[in-house]
Amino acid sequence: MSIQTLIQDSFYRAIPDDQLLSKQRYNLFRATSLVGTISCFIFILQSLSVYSLNHPVVYLTLVMGIIFIVNMVLLPVHKQAKIAFVILSITSTLIIHLNMYPAGGIKASAALYFAPIILMVFMLLGNKFGQLFFAIVVVNAAYFYWMSEYTSTTSYDMIGSTSHNLNVDFFVTSIFAFLILGVQMSYLESGKNAVIERITQQTDELKIKNIELNKLSIVASKADNSILITDETGVITWVNDGFVRLSIFSFDDVIGQNVLSFLSGKNTDQNTIEDIRNSINNSQSFSGEILRYKKNERSFWSQITMTPIDADIKNNKQFIFIESDITPRKIAEEKMVQYNISLEKSIKELDKFAYIVSHDLKAPLRAIGNLTGWIEEDLGENLPETIKPHFEVIKSRVNRMEGLIDGILEYTKLTKKDGALSIVDSNILIQESFDLLGISENVLLHMKDEFPIVKTEKIKLEQVFLNLFNNAFKYNDKEDKHIWVGCKDIGDSFEFYVKDNGPGIEERYHDKIFVIFQTLNARDQVEARGIGLAIVKNIIDDAGGQIWLTSEKNSGATFYFTWPKQRKRIEEKLMIDDYDQA
Repeated sequence: MSIQTLIQDSFYRAIPDDQLLSKQRYNLFRATSLVGTISCFIFILQSLSVYSLNHPVVYLTLVMGIIFIVNMVLLPVHKQAKIAFVILSITSTLIIHLNMYPAGGIKASAALYFAPIILMVFMLLGNKFGQLFFAIVVVNAAYFYWMSEYTSTTSYDMIGSTSHNLNVDFFVTSIFAFLILGVQMSYLESGKNAVIERITQQTDELKIKNIELNKLSIVASKADNSILITDETGVITWVNDGFVRLSIFSFDDVIGQNVLSFLSGKNTDQNTIEDIRNSINNSQSFSGEILRYKKNERSFWSQITMTPIDADIKNNKQFIFIESDITPRKIAEEKMVQYNISLEKSIKELDKFAYIVSHDLKAPLRAIGNLTGWIEEDLGENLPETIKPHFEVIKSRVNRMEGLIDGILEYTKLTKKDGALSIVDSNILIQESFDLLGISENVLLHMKDEFPIVKTEKIKLEQVFLNLFNNAFKYNDKEDKHIWVGCKDIGDSFEFYVKDNGPGIEERYHDKIFVIFQTLNARDQVEARGIGLAIVKNIIDDAGGQIWLTSEKNSGATFYFTWPKQRKRIEEKLMIDDYDQA
């Protein structure tokens, strides 16, 4: 076990690693205490060759040795290092003082110990205590000079009259003096090495930090965003190249100026400026948008984030401003506002158009239909047979025109705002939709699956099934008409299908059938408005779903559509689509 291991106990390990001086002082204290204890033991052995065990010199030396041990053991308990160091210094001085009486007074070799003790006190307690003990040693030397010169108090009892005892005394004193000096030089050397190691470590850490700071400085300087730093009062101390590019103000233009003078302009919201000023005064963060001006007085919109940071150990504040040009976004927002205004205007115009169609166009059609009926009644049996088909065509065309007008009105109603949501059992809704059409007995409905309960706009989902069922049997050329309905859960939506055993639809017409007023059959064969599937597609698109079909000629048609579990407006779907394309 080495001396260093011996003197490094739990108290030593409890001292923080960055307190190198405290660790080295404790090591010196432990080593000096051990050497002092051994010195007391050797001095007692020397004294016993002259005195008895109960002699005051022997007794007091034993007490000093015990004080060395007890003081060393108690320090980890009370943890008052300065008190322990003072006790060690006083005890060391007293044991030397005591040893000088029987060893020749001022001529005693023990006086050599005072030199390492003075050095030890300077190391353990600093200059103030070191100077005090130096004065005590000088007074002690003067005292023993007087005692040796003018009194008989001092003696050579421990040395006697033989040169052998004198040599032994000088030998022992020299060895212990050198030992104490060796311990202290070891302390100085290890302390020096520890300090050098710490300085080297801190130098390496500073080099690494400087490298990182240089990297951060380059990143901040070359960043696209504008970055500026102010002191605690808002005075600009640094800006990066991004600030110069954004504002066209140079570095020299802004350094030493208050940041608010560069943020404010003729059309800038002064409430925002006041919020920034209050945030600076209260050392708080700020984030917001502000209309700013370049050096050439051109305006732009800026997104600003201001963050307070501690500038130094005195907790002085600095503020970092990070801003980006959001002018394109603000322009897009303004265009969106104008678009919404234009859209609302178009909707109002469409409402007016629907009103005109409903009242002004239907009235002449009714007049034509009524006039045709009156002519038939007036002529009665005198109406030529060749004319009757023409009258039937006129009435048919009037009815068709009224149907088209009703279809336009139905279609325009889909642009209205969302309706209320309700809990809907789609099993019941599908059956009621089928029954509502009053279809003949030769049309059979087959519900293939267990259908979900959904929270939705009941009337819109009902419109979808009404039109799909109507489409499935109206164009079916079979004697026994079958309609199959099914559903499956696909995550955030339900996927429904409506299948028929009709004539089917060729693939080239799959897109055409969803266009308003488009029909595949001649209107004289099947009276159709071409509205139903267009309404279905509009409802499903507005809900955020999709509709498609699979069909071939003479093999029936299957219409699939998805219905979201949560209402999703078409605007949200378009935004997602645009993002995916980007």
